[in-house]
Parts: sequence; structure tokens; C-alpha cells
Amino acid sequence: MASSNEDTNQFKVLIAGGSLVGLGLALAFERAGIEYDLFEKGDFAPQLGASIGIHPHTIRILEQLGVWKDIENQVVPLQVRKHYDGNGHCFEESHVLVDITEILQRPIIFMERCKALEVLHSHVRDKSKLHARTAVVGYEETAQGVIVTTEDGEQHHGHILIGADGIHSKVRKLMSDKISVTDQALSTKINEAFTSEYNCIFAVSRNDAEKEFLPDAMVHNVYYNDYSAIAAAGVQGLVFWFLFVKSSKLTRTPNCPRFTDEDAEATIQKYGSSLVGPGYTVKDLWDARVKGTMVPLEEGVIEQWSHNRVVLMGDSVHKATINPGLGGNLAYEGIARLTNGLVPLLKENPIPSVEQLTEVFNQYITGQTPRAKTVVDLSGQITRYEAQDSWVLKFAARHIVPWVSDRLKAKLYASFSRGGPYLEYLPLPETDTDLAKPAKKPSRGLSPSLITIMVIGGTAGIFWQMGNQHRLGSTLSTFMRQWK
Repeated sequence: MASSNEDTNQFKVLIAGGSLVGLGLALAFERAGIEYDLFEKGDFAPQLGASIGIHPHTIRILEQLGVWKDIENQVVPLQVRKHYDGNGHCFEESHVLVDITEILQRPIIFMERCKALEVLHSHVRDKSKLHARTAVVGYEETAQGVIVTTEDGEQHHGHILIGADGIHSKVRKLMSDKISVTDQALSTKINEAFTSEYNCIFAVSRNDAEKEFLPDAMVHNVYYNDYSAIAAAGVQGLVFWFLFVKSSKLTRTPNCPRFTDEDAEATIQKYGSSLVGPGYTVKDLWDARVKGTMVPLEEGVIEQWSHNRVVLMGDSVHKATINPGLGGNLAYEGIARLTNGLVPLLKENPIPSVEQLTEVFNQYITGQTPRAKTVVDLSGQITRYEAQDSWVLKFAARHIVPWVSDRLKAKLYASFSRGGPYLEYLPLPETDTDLAKPAKKPSRGLSPSLITIMVIGGTAGIFWQMGNQHRLGSTLSTFMRQWK
């Protein structure tokens, strides 16, 4: 069996997974001068997946990495959102996205996932560190570091391994297997950490000027009972859209379903006549698709994120439903938190001990966990809000959220977005010169622990309690009392 990269005198990170998170890590390490090797089981920037929503706090990191301008040139920032019931009646027109852009001086955007990957890949200076079609199949830890084995039989030496390989993470499974030797119960919790109650068809369709579904910069949300849909025109000539359907049963990893093209076609057959916006249906979008697929929407945060020299990141450790488009953004927060800990450590000690690395891992986990749990919970509530999963949610959509001003919604979102981390070892853009200033408390007597309404990306609004979670009904009651 061949062996490579045996120099243990220079700290090296091994990354499993070359999608948005892995390539973001590669750029972050490259800018920090940290050696790494990245292993991707497929090709970089494949023509798979539909779209990615990018929020202002992630744009800030992309600006620091020098890639935002290339992304900005490809997109049309979202501005207007219209919310419809199943009869095609628009019960709310919102310009909150314009207010968010004004407050944060950055927009919320949607773009093709493959185009985002292309931009990230193009900015990696040393492509020799990117290994396509090289899946990680195993790892072993030694006193000096970690040895990763790839499917071609090669062994690669490093000092830490980052599992950035998605919801079906091989590294997470390998880590869990090693944990099972001493703690079978914890291993089982890791393997069964995610549940799925909703399924999603996501696709990209042509948005021809002669017969466009919706104008550029527009988002349409439509609310049905137990299902919903979103369409967003974030790139000229294209519409990104999603059909969310409640499943007949809740499943848990590793037994969440995998769907075929036939499953997607059957779902379209059932829901295709449903309106998404004025004059067009789910079936119309499907027939104009460039690409599309069907997936379960896993939700959850695993209990243990690291083990010795291995640490997990992104969807491998926290998975949110995609309605608000926060999952990928959450992963970039993780990139910032982890690299912010590694950079100063390596300056003090070029070859840190396992104990020192564990301290950095714990700082990353401690900082990221509350935010991850909030986003996962929020995203799940938004999914159920848009699918009108209960009378409380339906009441909120029709009679509460439309009456809350766009400006207030934008300010509350801005408070959330500003709370995201940035790369502390790289210069901040001029936009963020006041970032270190203490955040202002919400006005009108709102409790600091309560963010009442959230309006993000292509979603409507949602309520959630930070800290101790309460049912939405009690949160609604609190909101109504405070705003009488």
C-alpha cells in the first residue's frame, strides 16, 4: 500500500468533502497559510443540486476570502416576496429583503450551487491540494497525527481530519464506529441523530423572458395544508423552486428514505396542479426544469462533534430543513469559528498536542452549538409554518405576520445576521468597521431572549424562543401581549 505526505514536522489538515464547506475550508486555510489536503469522492463543481441561498453574514466571509465579487456578478439580489394561499390570493407583499439589504449593506441571494462551487474552486491557488474522485474510506490515529486511507489505497498523513462530507458523512460513521468501542450508546445517538418528516423536490427551471414565471428579484411563497412551494428568480433566465411535502411518517437516520426519479415524477403527478404564483403551477415549473431531484429534509444536531484528532463540520454535524436557506450559511459560520481557533494556536505552537487541539475543537463546538440548534429549530418551524401544519401556524401566517412591519422584521433578522462570526485573522471589509460595537437591544420592550419574528430568504415569518424552547402558541401569546 502506497504512502504519501509523511512529513510530520509541518502541521497539516486533512479535509474530507469538496463541496461548499470543503472548498470554503480550503480557501480559509490557504489564506491563513495552513497546509491541507482535500479529498472529494466525486468531481469538483458537479452539475448536481439546484441552488444555494447566501446570506449577508456569509457574504462577509466570502468578501474576506476574495470570492464575493465573482459571485455577485452572476446574481440578481432578491427584493420582493409575495405570499399566496392555495387559491392564488396574495395575502402579503413584503419588501423586507430591500430593508435587510439597506440595513446590512449586503443582500440575500440565490444562485446555482454548481456556479458557487466553480467560483470557490477557481480561487484556490494551489489546485494540487484538491483531490477529486478520491473518497476517504478509513482513518487511524497515531501519537503524531492521523492517517487517512483513500479508496485508491493511498495513505495520507496529517494532524487533524475534518469531516465536511455532508449528511451521509463517511467520516462521521468512521468516528462513530471508533466511539462505539467504549461507548455504544453515544455511537448509536450519533448514527440516529437526524429525523425526517418532510420531503422536498428542488429544481432549477428556465424563466424565459417571453413567458416568465416571475420577474427577476422576485420570490413567490404559496401555502397549502401539509405542503408548500417557493419560487425565486435570483439569476437572469432561471427560477429556483422547491416543493415541500409532509411525509406520511417520521423517519430517522440511517433509515431516512432515498428517492428515485420515479418518486419525483409520482410526487409531481400528485401536486403538479397546485399554483405556485399567478398563472403557473408546480407542473409548469417541472416541465421547464433544467435539473431537479427529490430528497428527504433531515433535521438535527448530533451530540458529539469531535473525537481526538477528528472534528465534524456542516451537514455532517447539524442539518436544517432548507426553507430559509440557512444550512450552508451555518456551515460557513463553523469555518470561521474553527479557523479562528487554529490560526493563533499554530502561531504559538506549530505542532500542537491533542489536548491543545481538543481545546480549539471545544471552543468551536461551544460557540457553534447554540447557533446550530437555533437555526435547526427555526428552519423546522418555518417548514411547518409554510405547510400550515397547525391552526396556530395558519393563524400566524394570515393574521399576525402580515401586520408586522417589514422594517421590524428586517431589524430582527439583522440582529441575527450580525451575530455570525467572521475570519478574525483576515481584514474586515469597510462595511464592518462597527462590528465590534455592542449590539443594540431590540426596541419596544422586547425581551432580549426572545426574537419574535424571523423573515429570511424565501420564507415568511416564524417565531422561536431562544434558550428554553416553548410551544409556538405561548410565543404567539407573548408576542400579542407585547404588541397590544
